[in-house]
Amino acid sequence: MAKITRFNAPPNWPAPPTGWAPPAGWQPDPAWGPPPQDWPLWVQERANPRAWGYASASACAFYLVFLLIALVVTRGGLGARGAGELFGPFLLAGVIVGLISWPARSRWPGWLYPIVVFGITIVLRAISVVGQQANGG
Repeated sequence: MAKITRFNAPPNWPAPPTGWAPPAGWQPDPAWGPPPQDWPLWVQERANPRAWGYASASACAFYLVFLLIALVVTRGGLGARGAGELFGPFLLAGVIVGLISWPARSRWPGWLYPIVVFGITIVLRAISVVGQQANGG
């Protein structure tokens, strides 16, 4: 399980900016008081704690956009099977991105999830189309 170390300011100290870590030699303002007894100033946490949520949200958002486009293009004649076939690559892409990002050793920015989900979806859809063409379908 990939974890990163994060500075954990005590509740009686001002909250530092996200991602801030004290530089070498830094000392807290004496007016803040000491940290509570046994307070961990450094904690370990998963690098991408929301990986599955971001990957799933990206996959679902793309699916809904493409479903709406498909419904407009087919004038509502997509049908349940067509909607299901459209869903598969997005679902699989979301799962793949979750599996890649969850154990990652560094934090992924939120904007990266939809890009990777979309890219994997395109690759999966291309493989599917090639397979259908090869099978005469």
